[in-house]
Amino acid sequence: MMNLNYDIWLVLLSLLQCSLAMFVTFSFVKRIHLSNEAKRQLLLPVYSTAVGSGIWGIQFVNFIAFENHNTLQFSMPLMLASWLFGWLIGFILCQAASKKYVSFPQLILSGVIAGLCGYAMFYLITVAIYISSQITFDYVQLLISLTLVTVVCLLTIVTLSWMKAYSGKSSLLIKGLLSLITGAAIIGMHLVFSTSITLDTNTLIQTNTIATDKKMLVAVISLSITCVFLLVFAVAMFYEKHGSSLFNFSLFEARKTSEDSLSMLDGLTNLPNRRGFQENLANAISRSERSGKTIALAYIDLDHFKPVNDNYGHLVGDIVLASVANRLSAAIRGCDSLARIGGDEFVAIIEGVKSNEDIMPIAERIVNAIRDPFLIDRQKIEISCSVGIAIYSGNGDIENLMVCADTAMYKAKENGKNQFRFYDAEIASAIDQMIEMQKDLITALDNNDFKLVFQPKLCCATQTLVGAEALIHWQHPTKGWMNPEKFIPDAEQLGLINKVNDWMIKEACRVIYRAKELDIDLNLALNVPQQQFRNMYLVKETIRHFDDYGVPAQNLTMEIKETAVKDEKRFKQLLAEFKTANIKISLDDFGLHPFTLTSLQELNVNEIKLNKAFLSNIDKDSTTKNFAKSIIDLAHALNFNVVADGIETEATRQTLAELGCNHIQGYLMATPISETKLFELLKQQALKVHIQEITYQSDIRQIA
Repeated sequence: MMNLNYDIWLVLLSLLQCSLAMFVTFSFVKRIHLSNEAKRQLLLPVYSTAVGSGIWGIQFVNFIAFENHNTLQFSMPLMLASWLFGWLIGFILCQAASKKYVSFPQLILSGVIAGLCGYAMFYLITVAIYISSQITFDYVQLLISLTLVTVVCLLTIVTLSWMKAYSGKSSLLIKGLLSLITGAAIIGMHLVFSTSITLDTNTLIQTNTIATDKKMLVAVISLSITCVFLLVFAVAMFYEKHGSSLFNFSLFEARKTSEDSLSMLDGLTNLPNRRGFQENLANAISRSERSGKTIALAYIDLDHFKPVNDNYGHLVGDIVLASVANRLSAAIRGCDSLARIGGDEFVAIIEGVKSNEDIMPIAERIVNAIRDPFLIDRQKIEISCSVGIAIYSGNGDIENLMVCADTAMYKAKENGKNQFRFYDAEIASAIDQMIEMQKDLITALDNNDFKLVFQPKLCCATQTLVGAEALIHWQHPTKGWMNPEKFIPDAEQLGLINKVNDWMIKEACRVIYRAKELDIDLNLALNVPQQQFRNMYLVKETIRHFDDYGVPAQNLTMEIKETAVKDEKRFKQLLAEFKTANIKISLDDFGLHPFTLTSLQELNVNEIKLNKAFLSNIDKDSTTKNFAKSIIDLAHALNFNVVADGIETEATRQTLAELGCNHIQGYLMATPISETKLFELLKQQALKVHIQEITYQSDIRQIA
């Protein structure tokens, strides 16, 4: 058995180095785990070299700490051989612990090999210092030593594997405690190793050795270990950020890289943003290909979140979003990841998926986490979330994976919200129908298959024709005559609404131009679809069509649905742009939106259009009649024209005429008619007016 005479300061130094090395190794393993395949192939050997060198150096310091000679002589070739075993230990630890999952047989095999390498490293260091043929083993102690080192290696792999995905509280404290325990275990292993061999130092041979001062050697090894870890850590970090441009690094590139890193985080929740999510998704797919398991996307959209901003303000809304991020992070597992990709949209990457059963508990936790009320400034805020889940098929089509998850989320909303839904055959069928609709819409645009029909607009008092609302219809080759309600939402969802809207404006200008050729001054109203609020060039494109046909802007009124307004700032900006271009604006569906009365004065509109539901039983209900009168009087005070929509009875028309309503439209007058029929009515009316004027003038002459 070796004689142990320890230096307490060197032992404490060794414990500190062991703990620091283990603490840094946690970061090494996590970085390898999160890297894609290309980075993993570089980082694994580099980090293994750092960890292995640290283990070897710490073991050598332990040897010196328990050695009573002031000077040491050792064999360099044997030291190099012992370092190679240290490197192999580092490689096994990093390779096994950085895997997504380690099977039990792989864990046992890795622990046994690392344990054998650990004892071999100790033995070679011993032989290198005590070059003697008189080394004997205590086989019982040897078996105990091998068992102990194997168990320690197994626990170290398990600890590293667990901590690489740990995202709970006090992670730094937990890492520090585990590092300290591991450091003490390494020192303990050295003591156990020492009990397994016996040295006869009387036969010590001092050939092919290097002599050095013990304190100087400890200082050199300690500094070397520290420098190796710092250098490897710095180089690896630069490589992860700069890739192949590492050696072309400059101060300006470092600043740009730091900005790029920050640009991958969402400022409010500190979660990855859309860009960070895409990188995390690519890395997750790479890990799934290595592990043989797949991943799933959970697309999370908050239900009823807009009223939170409307009722409590955006500051409270931001607090709710930050709280949602915290709850969702707690609902998923440590090996999963979460990102915020939009205002109230989040995406979770769920890894290690074998079947739907692996995902269901996570999805249930996500839904339940948001279902619980939020208490913000003593206000109880209740929202929920709809979750769509799609499983990666392994075909490399990430974009399709997002589409499937998004589609499943909308299906969950259609089914009542506050639930999750897997992408399935029913949803796939719906997507096939949407693809078919997309092709049909593109064909209709190319072949000019759309038609405008016209809902006449009359003066409420005289019932004379004052204009019409242009409505787009589609003569579908297989589905027949389709109203806009049946295909406009699809055009919006498919990203074709800009082209459809552009066609409507162009066609409306053409109709106004043709009417002008027939000496008819035609005023048309045209609906602006909801998604056109995002079109920055809507006003410019409209003016371009006016110029192409030479028609005045005053002849076209844009109807904007008040209920479609989500971004009030953008809404008011759009109204101001229309007013500058002298394009009249009608506020459609008036009376269904809560902010109407308070902000009506601030809106740059020319007309309000009362919704049919707002006028229900106006001829019979005095309350409804009085309320309508107040609205009409207020609108007139602000110089707004008032149009009543959906008028179907003469009694309703008469009541509105008494209240001072300007114009009406609805089935009482006529159903939507063709362009030809509209022109005929306008000609007849013009002729009738002309005859009346002639008759009036004739009567005047007779009287005179």
